[in-house]
Amino acid sequence: MLLFNIFAAPRLLCRHKGLFRQMLQRNISARYRGSVLGLVWSFAHPLMMLAVYTFVFGIVFKARWGVETLDENRAAFPLIMFCGLAVFNLFSESVNSSGSLIVNHTGFVKKVIFPLELLPLCTVATAFFFGAAWFSLLLLGACVFLQSLSWTMCLLPLTLLPLLLFTAGVSFIIAAFGVYLRDVPQLVGVVTQILFFMTPIFYPVSLVPERLRWLLYLNPLTPMVEETRKLFLYGQEPDYMVCLWLFLFSLAVFQIGFVCFSKMKKGFADVL
Repeated sequence: MLLFNIFAAPRLLCRHKGLFRQMLQRNISARYRGSVLGLVWSFAHPLMMLAVYTFVFGIVFKARWGVETLDENRAAFPLIMFCGLAVFNLFSESVNSSGSLIVNHTGFVKKVIFPLELLPLCTVATAFFFGAAWFSLLLLGACVFLQSLSWTMCLLPLTLLPLLLFTAGVSFIIAAFGVYLRDVPQLVGVVTQILFFMTPIFYPVSLVPERLRWLLYLNPLTPMVEETRKLFLYGQEPDYMVCLWLFLFSLAVFQIGFVCFSKMKKGFADVL
C-alpha cells in the first residue's frame, strides 16, 4: 500500500516540518562555516565558472550551439552550457552526497523516533537551495549578455519539479544501499561522471548521430536539460507532453525510492 500512497512523503514532511527546517538551516550554515565570505561563495563559485566558460568557449574557441537567434552572441554558448551544468549540478551534488549519508549519521539510526527519511530529503533541499544561485546568475547573464527576458522563464517549475522528484528518489535508493554496500559512493561517483558526458551539456543533441541519440534519451536528465534551455534561454514554450512524462516518471522514481528506503531502514541499526 505504501507504494501507491503518494501522500506518505508529504505527510512526513508536514509532521516534522520544524525538524526539517532546522536540519536544512544546519546544512546551509555548515557549508561555508569558518570561511570569510560565507554564503557569498555560493555565488562566487558558479560566477567564476561562468567567467571561465565564457572566455574559453565564447572568445577562444568561438563555439556556436546552432540556435539562429543566439549564435551571433559570443556569450550564448557559455550560457547555454551553464544552463545544462546548473541542472546537472543539482542532481550530481545530491546523489554524490547520499552514498555515505546514513553512515555519516549513525547516531540518528539509533534513535527510534527519528525519521531517517528526512536525511536524503534535506540533502536534496540543500543542493536546490545553493542551486538557486546558479539560476540567479543564469538569469543575470541572460539579461546582461543576451539582453532578453521571456515570460517562459516563469515556467521553470515545469522542469525543476521533475528534477527535484527524480533526484530525491535516486538519493533515497543510493542512501539505503549505501548502508549495506560501502562501495556505493565510489560506484555513484563513476556513474555520475558517465552521466555527465551522456547529458547534452557541452554539445547539442543534434551533433550526435541520429542512430545513437536514443542512448542520450535513456538518460532522464537529457530532456530536463533540453526543456529548461527552451524556456529559460530560447524563449520557447516547453513541450508540455514531455514535461508531463517527466513529472509522472520522476514521481514514480520518487515513490519507489521512498518505499525502498522505508523498507530497508529497518535493518540499518543491525549493519551499523
